[in-house]
Amino acid sequence: MIRVAEHLTPSRVVDLRSRSRDAALMELVETLADAPEVTDRDKVLAAVLEREKTLSTGIGLGVAVPHAKIPEVHEFLLVYGRSREGIDFTSIDDRPVHHVAMIVGPHDRQARYLQFLSSVISTFKQAELRRNLELAAGPAELHAILSR
Repeated sequence: MIRVAEHLTPSRVVDLRSRSRDAALMELVETLADAPEVTDRDKVLAAVLEREKTLSTGIGLGVAVPHAKIPEVHEFLLVYGRSREGIDFTSIDDRPVHHVAMIVGPHDRQARYLQFLSSVISTFKQAELRRNLELAAGPAELHAILSR
């Protein structure tokens, strides 16, 4: 199993200011501005938005896991954003999303991609984790919780 903590740096944990799905995704992609693993942020955003058009990544329980794999990313990256107000992701349970864990990765590593996606979803299905994240004071505390 892939550990979320191993792929999440403090600079990639944010409190989302955005109120819409697309704006939140843009905000998360922006956190990758300095990531050497990403050669084209605009293509990352386009891929994530296109994936979201195909089928919502709102998995229920207040969680969305947007994801994309493209040639412009050389290693798997994870970005987490918390929305206190909630964002409409057209989730399968019609509940607003408070936890957005975005995964981007290389297009040529399908098996690893599926393992990564499965691990992130399993992590965020834990009710106690979500509750602790909702109570956290800010990004530093969010990162500490996700690093346990």
